[in-house]
Amino acid sequence: MKHMKVGTSTAILCIGIALCACGGKQGNTQTEETAEVIPVKPVIIETSQLNPGIQNTEIRTADPANPPVVLDFTTKLPVRPFSLKEHFNKATCITLKNPLSPDQGSFLYDASIIVSYDRGMSSAGGVNTNVQLLENRILTSDLFGTFCFDLNGQLTDTLLISRIDGLKYDPATQKLEFHANNRKSTINGITLEPGNQYRHMERDTVNKYNKMVWKSIEDGRLIEEIRFIDSKQTALLASLDDSTLFNISGDFMSPVMFTTFNKNSYDTLCVFGNYNLPTVKLSGPYAFPESSWSYRNKDKAYFRQAFNDTIFSVSSPNRLYPEYILQFGDKKLNIDNGLYGDKSQKYVAKSWVDTDHFILFTYSKNYDCPNTRNEKSVFYSYALYDKDYKQLSLIQDENNYPEEFLLPAEMPNGIPVILGEISWQDNKLFTSYTKRKLEALQKMKNFSKLPAEQQERVRQLAGSLADNEMIVMILE
Repeated sequence: MKHMKVGTSTAILCIGIALCACGGKQGNTQTEETAEVIPVKPVIIETSQLNPGIQNTEIRTADPANPPVVLDFTTKLPVRPFSLKEHFNKATCITLKNPLSPDQGSFLYDASIIVSYDRGMSSAGGVNTNVQLLENRILTSDLFGTFCFDLNGQLTDTLLISRIDGLKYDPATQKLEFHANNRKSTINGITLEPGNQYRHMERDTVNKYNKMVWKSIEDGRLIEEIRFIDSKQTALLASLDDSTLFNISGDFMSPVMFTTFNKNSYDTLCVFGNYNLPTVKLSGPYAFPESSWSYRNKDKAYFRQAFNDTIFSVSSPNRLYPEYILQFGDKKLNIDNGLYGDKSQKYVAKSWVDTDHFILFTYSKNYDCPNTRNEKSVFYSYALYDKDYKQLSLIQDENNYPEEFLLPAEMPNGIPVILGEISWQDNKLFTSYTKRKLEALQKMKNFSKLPAEQQERVRQLAGSLADNEMIVMILE
């Protein structure tokens, strides 16, 4: 990697000790009373390119000892019921209280956002507060701010308070409106990191570069910053292991899929090529119905590129191992068809939750958008792969949209789960509930099919939870 270090002469964090004289002829001695610890200087790296200095050639090969699992969707799959209590016996519910006043904001569920520009406006619906779980902390993040809580629900840190001039917020409807030029913060993608740190992406609009920043949760101290001074480079960095980072390309037209580099020396380890480029010429508006995935499970990093039928594990510095193959046959959606073609008979990969014992995979037939929903021409399926029995099946008997697909959580303190809103992180399955969400659950068409005790628990919680509170349920 071609880079320049700024603010320190080494990429390794150092602690400097200043030695003080302690009297006459005894010379210089160091004691606990006189030793002064100089604050650790942050590591700041500026890189113009990610490509120069490549040390390894990428290798994509199957591990003979662990061949990829083929999930075959070309045949009719059996339908079997799925119960969370088959895999989890403990539900822990933690109540979080939003530190903001009601007029400043609250936790969001199914909110709507309208952003006006000098030449028009855009809107988004179904916006929720993002929840992350790592070690002993819970992180909530939305347009209003980012906050850290402990597992007792106590606020421990305020990481960010958003500043948007002229923000209009209606707590009753959770509708937000603002002008794009009034959003002062360019920070996004805040993520908890091991070692009591958090990282985020940021755009420096003055110096015109993207950067990835690591800070201490305890005191907000800058630990490390990588600046991508080439405007074409993005800072979508993730930790591959203790010594390796990988940078995922944000441009589907780029010949580079992602890059790995050493976390200590910042040398480029490998550039992985993008072999899924479109052959059609981009002309006018296009659809992009799939997204790329990257996640971790059992200390292993996984990656799937949009429109790719393979989920890879990434091994430092230069290996991709195929772990799962989505076999769709003639219903496979390639990138050309995804951009411009007819998608009515194609399968679109939507979400993937990979746990220790099973995988929940959501896909749709046809592209999910307002038009296809109005036409009732988009159909969802929900697949379960049981790792213990190596069985693939469907878990639905009716076609429900992800935001309405309910699963009971029939264990003490369990709350019914919306399938499209569960996450697996830090070896735990978790989801969240606001008062608004609990009220919405009761209006869903399948709510009456839940066990009676599950229905009653939702009603009780909806009546007791405050408007500015959120429940995070962790299943173990």
